[in-house]
Amino acid sequence: MKTLVIIVLALISISSCQHSRRDHPHEGDTVSSDNFDWLIGSWMRSNDKEGNITYEYWSKNSSTEYIGLGCTLHNSDTIFKENLRLIKTGEKWNLEVTGVNENPTLFLILSHSKSSFECENRNNEFPKNIEYTLRDNILLAKISDGDTEIRFSFDRMLQK
Repeated sequence: MKTLVIIVLALISISSCQHSRRDHPHEGDTVSSDNFDWLIGSWMRSNDKEGNITYEYWSKNSSTEYIGLGCTLHNSDTIFKENLRLIKTGEKWNLEVTGVNENPTLFLILSHSKSSFECENRNNEFPKNIEYTLRDNILLAKISDGDTEIRFSFDRMLQK
């Protein structure tokens, strides 16, 4: 637990040191649909179960790679953690999820725009589809498999 808290604090510190207008597009900014800069930052889930706190942190490693970390705490104990990576290979983007299953799980990005993306992996048990959308500075995510759907709403955490 202490290790996770240190990692989270380090990510927030790094993120705040690299804070710039480019890192946080505002509505009306021109952003290429070939990047995911709108994800960059620290996010806290606003529709969590009582007693849980879920965070996501996103940073840009290069023009072809974004790194994310998702974790859920319950009464100060880490109950879920996943490493996320958006990576471009050739002309295709993939979302790679590690830390949940024994092997990395890849989701092919089917479509993306200046403020959203949708991806799928039909072979994964759950989820098969993942969607992210930035709307009015709120990050909305949805995971589903056709029968079950879970929605997430994240507020951007203020950085000093």
